[in-house]
Amino acid sequence: MLRTQIMPDMTSPWSMAVDPFDASDHIHPQEFDLLDRVIELVVKSGSFSGPLLAAALRLSDRKVARLTHELEELGVIARGAERSARAVLVAPADLTMFFNTQRARRRQTMVAA
Repeated sequence: MLRTQIMPDMTSPWSMAVDPFDASDHIHPQEFDLLDRVIELVVKSGSFSGPLLAAALRLSDRKVARLTHELEELGVIARGAERSARAVLVAPADLTMFFNTQRARRRQTMVAA
């Protein structure tokens, strides 16, 4: 069975009944665990490719596009063409500090809202 953007991948543990990526350009708080997993995977591997990420985690093209945008905004990967490989800007040694900083920002954002 071929997956398309029209049919969401309901076999993936990361798929949700309501797509949190529809509401805004940023990651929904319910998806922070997925974002953290993707950041860790990308940083530890030292490379990023949207199509490989989609295949590895069985994500739709739309989710991969949103995650790619968020990784760019967070400074995890370099900006580039949509489906091209990207340079990873966070070193594995800095991953713990990066996560601590991001989690502190999330708490501030959630408290302010």
